[in-house]
Amino acid sequence: MSRRNDVIKFFQKVCDDSALQEQLKPPCPATREGFAGVAQASGYNISGADLDNYVRFAQFYEQCQTAIARHQGGDKPLPQWLNEWEKHLQRFDENPLDDRYDTIKRFI
Repeated sequence: MSRRNDVIKFFQKVCDDSALQEQLKPPCPATREGFAGVAQASGYNISGADLDNYVRFAQFYEQCQTAIARHQGGDKPLPQWLNEWEKHLQRFDENPLDDRYDTIKRFI
């Protein structure tokens, strides 16, 4: 199984596991190392670099912590937020220089 699939499976598990969500919230560092540490403690063989290859922007980690808090507060489902992030990355791949309709800053 590829590392990308491992990362996807980890985030799918995060969506369904409130204990794992709690581990990713502060005081867990909003960094690739912080998230990788939680993933490794949960039995996933993924590194910070594997996570970065999937999420691609350092802002993801802090925003993910915020999304977890919103999810647990009943505001916005975490799977929906992760799907929006994935769509953002797809749009960015299609045209990275066109930020008229979609920017990291606007997404965040």
